[in-house]
Amino acid sequence: MLSPQILNTMIKQKLLPAVMGYACIYILCIFMTACNPPGPLEQTLRQAGNNRIELEEVLKHYQKDKLRYKAACYLIERMSKCYSYSDLYIDSLKQLKWLSAQYGEGTWTDSVNDLWYNFSYRKSPKIYDSQVITAEYLIENIDLAFSVWEQRPWAKHYSFDDFCKYILPYRIGDEPLESWRKIYYDHYAASVDSIYEGNDIVKTAQAVQDLFLKEQFKWNTHFTLPHLGPLFLLKHRVGGCRESCDFTLYLFRALGIPTAIDSYLISPQTNGQHSWNVLKDTTGLLVPFWFMESDVKRGQNDGRPKGKVYRTMFGGELADVTMEYFGENEVELEIDCPQEITQISLCVFSCGKYTEVDKVTRNGNKAIFHNLEPEVRFQPMYHKNEILCPTGYAFSITRTGTVNLYKPDTLKRQKAILTRKYPVHAHFKEYLECMTGLIIEGDQSMNFQNPCLLGHIEDTITTNQICFDSIPSFPVKYIRLIPPGKFYIEIGEIAFFDTNNKKLDTYICKAPIAKDAKHTEKCILDGDILSYYESQEITKEEIVLSFTRKSQIGKILFVPRNDDNFIKKGDEYELFYQNGTKGWISLGKQIATTDSLIYNNIPSGALLWLRDLTRGQEEQLFSLQTNGKQLF
Repeated sequence: MLSPQILNTMIKQKLLPAVMGYACIYILCIFMTACNPPGPLEQTLRQAGNNRIELEEVLKHYQKDKLRYKAACYLIERMSKCYSYSDLYIDSLKQLKWLSAQYGEGTWTDSVNDLWYNFSYRKSPKIYDSQVITAEYLIENIDLAFSVWEQRPWAKHYSFDDFCKYILPYRIGDEPLESWRKIYYDHYAASVDSIYEGNDIVKTAQAVQDLFLKEQFKWNTHFTLPHLGPLFLLKHRVGGCRESCDFTLYLFRALGIPTAIDSYLISPQTNGQHSWNVLKDTTGLLVPFWFMESDVKRGQNDGRPKGKVYRTMFGGELADVTMEYFGENEVELEIDCPQEITQISLCVFSCGKYTEVDKVTRNGNKAIFHNLEPEVRFQPMYHKNEILCPTGYAFSITRTGTVNLYKPDTLKRQKAILTRKYPVHAHFKEYLECMTGLIIEGDQSMNFQNPCLLGHIEDTITTNQICFDSIPSFPVKYIRLIPPGKFYIEIGEIAFFDTNNKKLDTYICKAPIAKDAKHTEKCILDGDILSYYESQEITKEEIVLSFTRKSQIGKILFVPRNDDNFIKKGDEYELFYQNGTKGWISLGKQIATTDSLIYNNIPSGALLWLRDLTRGQEEQLFSLQTNGKQLF
């Protein structure tokens, strides 16, 4: 507060107006700061607290290098949402995950499973990068990223924005904060360059894949964990699609190959999520790949329906990149929901529930969705008391942009013979095909000097079991299965019954070496059609079985490796059709008496859902073709 004497002096010297002007400016600055929140850089610096000095040291370090300064700003601006978890239990579970991949699930007891049953890593404390990261770590990451990038001949084909998105980031998700670039580079760079030293970035990626496949990646999805981290994956290389993509991303970025991870939130056809890597070619083309399944090559398509595709960006953002896969399109739909609802969700159905894959703001009584995969079924919905409710009929869009509404015509009914409740995934089709040509023979002696033909799989199997009941009328003791020799042997189950339909005691005499300890020849006779035997190699070597004594066979039941989603005799089913805002309408329950169900009263044009009320979870929507066959 100014005293009267000072005020009088200022008035006499005509200083008061100037001072008042500065005061107004000061007050205006305070007001503007209050109305305009700080930008992302300042937000991270404030979040850092006592660690702010480390981030400011990075900015100061690069203040004379414009490009590296911009790179530092890119990381710091997006760092506020980056964190890892702190919990010793997580480290213990990671080790169990590796052990189970190495030695099988029997490496721990039920008591160990019970111990981890209720553990959720999401309840563990979070450690935010901004509050612990060091200037030394960030500077090393930035310098190494620039160094390898500047060495690569393809760098000239990419923008600085590409570099920031696909090379520069020091983390992927919620993995531990670790220094990895130099370690990965030192481990792989020389080997990759010895395979290929040219300028084609895709061929360089193929050289990396050669090394990846030689070192092997062990599939294991036990336990729910945060991202495992670069150093753990380099040492152990274990996990599911997420972990294999993480490992690939660390490796590619360490070598200066611009790469990202794309995924869908839920499959429009089968259950679960899936991730894969994507390489940005020098031509600007998208090159999606997944080392576990496919080669790196231009123009490749894994065939999986995706619906909506999102790219994981640094800082936790998921960027909608569906357009890069399927082009641009737009769907405008009439919606029917309360006026107070402002957000309309785009949902995909899988295994009994809907999952939101996009959200838009309503426009009056319409909702406009952009960039959807053609031929995928979507359901517009809204949230009501945390429950998703339909705003209309399900729909899909054709490749030419025409919208197809699944609006049931209750005046026009169809007959259908239903054989499955879930689509046959591409790899299951291969399992069914691999036993085409299998021959089953019997003999009274183990040397099979006088074998008789008991069964022959001449065509590709279309169900989950084959029954052979035209059996020669003389007893045998030994059975041999002669594989076609074109594929790995993959068998779910085989059972033999006498003429009184009594199951014969059977044991295995010999079989080709199994792929691993979980899928041995014992699975053929264990009574579980979901367990299966898989040979280690493609072979024509026979599987020989024996009965306890000579027996007359009345029937043979053969089950290929399968997912057990065919109609099963004895299970109770219920068929529903989707009827817009009215939801799911039942078409009745049936107990299966054969391997199919017959429904005569299905509204034409409807979207259908067949539930197995007895068991199982895998169920997916389908429609009917004009001939009444299911179309998943």
